[in-house]
Amino acid sequence: MADGDSLSVFVKRPSRSLVARAFVAVPRLSRAEVGFYTDLQDQVPVATPQCYAAQHTPGSFILVLEDLAAAGARLGSSINPISADEAAALLAALADMHRQWWGRTESHPWLARNPRRELVLGALLSPSLCRLGLRRAQQAVPPALHKPIFRYARNRRAAHAVMSAGPTTLIHNDCHPSNQFTAADGRSGLFDWQLCRAGPWARDVAYLLATSLDPETRRSTERNLIADYLDRLGPDAPTLDDAWLAYRRQTVYAVEAMLVTAAVGVMMPKSTAIALVERTATAAADLDSFDAL
Repeated sequence: MADGDSLSVFVKRPSRSLVARAFVAVPRLSRAEVGFYTDLQDQVPVATPQCYAAQHTPGSFILVLEDLAAAGARLGSSINPISADEAAALLAALADMHRQWWGRTESHPWLARNPRRELVLGALLSPSLCRLGLRRAQQAVPPALHKPIFRYARNRRAAHAVMSAGPTTLIHNDCHPSNQFTAADGRSGLFDWQLCRAGPWARDVAYLLATSLDPETRRSTERNLIADYLDRLGPDAPTLDDAWLAYRRQTVYAVEAMLVTAAVGVMMPKSTAIALVERTATAAADLDSFDAL
């Protein structure tokens, strides 16, 4: 950078909210995000913000990232659903990433640590957080889903054994619209990689479609979008029937994630969290996702 030039950056530090700090610190999410930017970013074919500095220390962390808005990127908003074309572009980028990391996550053992921690914490916290999330979401979740949600929360470990079966790859694991962007050069991108891990490909696909598309668009396009994703994934791709079952099952996780977000109450504005709860719950009802487990 020449003398006199300025650089606009985004600095990410621990939240001032004790609840938000605990939500990130206990499952060591900040360590995972620093790990992504220091170990993996250059190997990921998805657009990401440039990282200028990343450091994790016990009890704290710092990330200095490119200011995407200043760089001409268009940032997503979870209040506003994305189009089917935008979903297709991001799914293509995810397919490239999933294909590249298919069966290769063992080279970075830390990618498997957070899923193991999440299983333990989820078994302890999911029932109470889902109950609180449903209370705060009010009418956003169809009454017919309440009992299946509680049944899932009480048996979360067994449900995740089903959902996690099969090969693993690198997944973003939190690709709702507020973590999406379109770069100035038109590439689809993702930021907020603190939940990245080794996991099943269908987690990203289901999470993206359930959180990002309005119900009518999703219903009319989801099967074709998944078929196109599978074509892009290549020879390791499952059959469309197997992929459809995995997609239905993983939508359950999207519902849980949004209910937990609504319950915690400090991770995003309430109106945004409720919109995502409603969108994912509608998808789970349409797809009979809880029955698929």
